[in-house]
Order: sequence, then C-alpha cells, then structure tokens
Amino acid sequence: MKRFFMSAMLAAIAIGVFAQQEIGKWTVTPKVGVNLSKLSGQEVIYEGGNSQATYKAKYRFGLTAGAEAEYQAWQQVAVSAGVFYSNEGYTYGKLPEVGEQSETLHFISVPILLNFYIEPNLLPGLALKAGVQLGYLMSAKLHDGNATNTTTSNYKRVNVSIPAGISYTYKAFTADFRYNIGAANLCNVDEIERSWRTGSFWLTFGYQFAL
Repeated sequence: MKRFFMSAMLAAIAIGVFAQQEIGKWTVTPKVGVNLSKLSGQEVIYEGGNSQATYKAKYRFGLTAGAEAEYQAWQQVAVSAGVFYSNEGYTYGKLPEVGEQSETLHFISVPILLNFYIEPNLLPGLALKAGVQLGYLMSAKLHDGNATNTTTSNYKRVNVSIPAGISYTYKAFTADFRYNIGAANLCNVDEIERSWRTGSFWLTFGYQFAL
C-alpha cells in the first residue's frame, strides 16, 4: 500500500512538473474564427403616417483571422501581442420600405494581452487574459437593400478597446474566447451627438508553434 501511494505521489509530481509553463518560452499561434459584434449608439427612426418607430443596432456575425506571439515571463504569467483582421459591424434587420440593412466595418487590430495561467499544475493550458487593443478602420460599407455604399468617412479611423477573456491550450491546439469592450467614440458625424462604440465577442481556434 505504501508503495502504491509513493508511486502515485511520484506520478503526480512528474505530471505537475511536465505541465508547468516553461519560463522564457516563445510561441506563435495562427488563429481563425468568428465574431459577434454591434455598434452601440447606432439607431434609425422611421416615421410612417401617424406612427414613429426606433430601430436599434443588433448583433451580426463576422470573421476573424490573425496570429499572436506569446512570451512566458513567469510560470503563471505570459505576455502576448497579435495582429488580426476582423469584419465587424451591426444589423438593423428588416426595415420598412427599405428591407435588410446592415453595415460592415473592416478592422486591422493589435491586441496586447496579459495572460494568467490559473493553475499550471492542475489545469495546464487554462488562462485568463485582459489587456488593450488598438484598431484601425480600413473601410466601412452600408448594405441597404440591394445597394452598397461606402461610409468610411462617418467614422474615426482609430479604435481602442479593452479585451478580456479565457483560453485553453491542449497539445498545441488552442481555443480562445474574448469580449472586446469599445472605449473610443468612433462617430465622425458632427450632427450626431451619440457615441458609437464597438462591442464584439471573438471565438477563435488555432495551433501553437514553439520558437
């Protein structure tokens, strides 16, 4: 019995040592996935006859792709930086006399994150993350019924958001879920006093390469 317990303890120690994050390690992880986004402050007021209705922006799906590099500074703490393309935006759904209306914003984003590995021995690969993300708006397109118009000038080009989320890595395969909280007002229309702020959920999957 003593030998059994000693063997179990040695195995647990060996697993724990193996599971520890390797300090000083660099990795690069290409990622691809989907996002769910909307723009707060966007609304349309429709007047017809004696009635008036306000349509607010709703979430819409988009694509996200890019890569992140991560440096393991301490056993439980790593720092990462990445470059991503994402097409985000919002939809109003079906509007009276117009039909489906939505807007697509094409961003290049650079997230800089602090990754905290909760318990490297018991839960290797599970990390909480938060940081700051800078984004550059490449273009914006309004899809109005069957027509598409460029609306880039309605927006400020530089976006700032606060990403927070969780990720899990198993045998180099990574799943990452985060929410990006818009911190900058993107509205560039003088007549509009409301703030337009992005908000997006990202779900990406990737494969981690050690350098």
